[in-house]
Amino acid sequence: MQILSINVGKPKTIHIGGQWITTGIDKTPVAHPVAVGKQNLAGDGQADLVHHGGEDKAICAYPSEHFVYWEERYGRPFTAG
Repeated sequence: MQILSINVGKPKTIHIGGQWITTGIDKTPVAHPVAVGKQNLAGDGQADLVHHGGEDKAICAYPSEHFVYWEERYGRPFTAG
């Protein structure tokens, strides 16, 4: 396994599909070491704390081999992060 990117971001409220949602999906790559805490990475945040973040979900590692599926489904490129 190789780490391709480390990304962090705070939750944002966006308008999508005719409704407003708060999401933490919009992460930005960082080019420096990032501290890992019990809840998440430094500078990061999650909107849905039931399913994301916390002591057993502080880090999400996602295989880049799955990007092709998302690219085909949404018709746009997907990259690390």
